[in-house]
Amino acid sequence: MTEKSTVRTREMAVELKAQRELKQLTLREVARRADWSASKVSAWENGRRISPIDAAIYLAHCGTPAAERERLLELTRPPGDPYWVRPHFDDLVDPMKSLVIQENLATAVISNSPAALPGMLQTEDYVRTLYEMSGQYPADRLPRLVQARLDRQRLLQRRDPPQCVYLLHEHTLRSVLRDPALMHEQLQSLVLATNLPHCTIRVVPASAPPYHLVAGRFTILEFADHPPVAYEETFAAGLFIDDQVAVEAFYVLRTRLEQAALSERESREFLVRLAEEFELMAR
Repeated sequence: MTEKSTVRTREMAVELKAQRELKQLTLREVARRADWSASKVSAWENGRRISPIDAAIYLAHCGTPAAERERLLELTRPPGDPYWVRPHFDDLVDPMKSLVIQENLATAVISNSPAALPGMLQTEDYVRTLYEMSGQYPADRLPRLVQARLDRQRLLQRRDPPQCVYLLHEHTLRSVLRDPALMHEQLQSLVLATNLPHCTIRVVPASAPPYHLVAGRFTILEFADHPPVAYEETFAAGLFIDDQVAVEAFYVLRTRLEQAALSERESREFLVRLAEEFELMAR
């Protein structure tokens, strides 16, 4: 492939293939119906940018409903710049779906979470309490949102999961969300996660420089055949960054965080001790 794929084109590739498989069509059948070469369709399903017209024809042959077509055709717009915003308050946009797609394509995920714990490691009660505190969503929507977050965590149980590094901050780990009992359960879950061979948890101690003043929550996603991507999440939106100069800046910060963090063994011991502290507080 001569042109580089982007977050947007890779997401479109996944969505196109999903629509085709939903209709139980083979790649060659779609190509034959539209009078395209199979290699062209294959390129689109592997991340090469597809034009709005070709995408509309492709989706028409797959019988994609109008509302879904509208959502997917937004992905075909020319990138313009390597910063792609996925708003949290747009009915046509699911920012978590975009992140899930990239996580499932990645070979490595490096996550820095100076505020709340990373979504991949949150317990059900932790997830639900965060959503309740945010006030972003009506109560009747919370069960679906919580389940979506838990479904996302299946990535860690996949047969060939990406190598995951999670940088957790002591002040976040010590922040009591709702009550000590919830935090005891959450810390126990983190201790168990340290046993996963593809999951590395490093604790940035309170004695480290205040890196949370430099950057908020970010994730670096690495791929086998594509350049790495950075993702930043705010209250209102998620931001994907394909700009390699900017991505390199995140790598510099990641290196500094790892230099300040406890070792894997020390981090596990810290989590065990903190879980015990919350257990005593919950009595």
